[in-house]
Amino acid sequence: MHNIFFGTVIRGRGKGKKMGFPTINIKLVNCELPINKGVYVVWVTINNQIFKGMMYTGTRPTFELQKTTIEIHLLDYQENIYDMQISFQILHKIREEIHFENVGELVRQLHHDKEMVYKYFGNLIN
Repeated sequence: MHNIFFGTVIRGRGKGKKMGFPTINIKLVNCELPINKGVYVVWVTINNQIFKGMMYTGTRPTFELQKTTIEIHLLDYQENIYDMQISFQILHKIREEIHFENVGELVRQLHHDKEMVYKYFGNLIN
């Protein structure tokens, strides 16, 4: 899948930041993601610069929420970009959405997911 999606960065609940994985929450512009819930490797374009990212889309079952969200943890970017327009490209699926028994289990999985994202990008370069 190499479609490019466009969206606006909106404020989330701040849960990712509290877990050590700050995310940008995305409101898509005039489309829906044609993918299943889960975690993906993405390229993100902000102000004509490309960044590596780990994207989650789903309903956040660990927190018992229902609304589908799109969140991206940027690997090398920490600026405030609320209300900015960005684009992203989905490169690879890491895993399906999982319900964790507690936040600690989720954080352990996020560290593993992040390693998989770095490994994916490392394989692109090698």
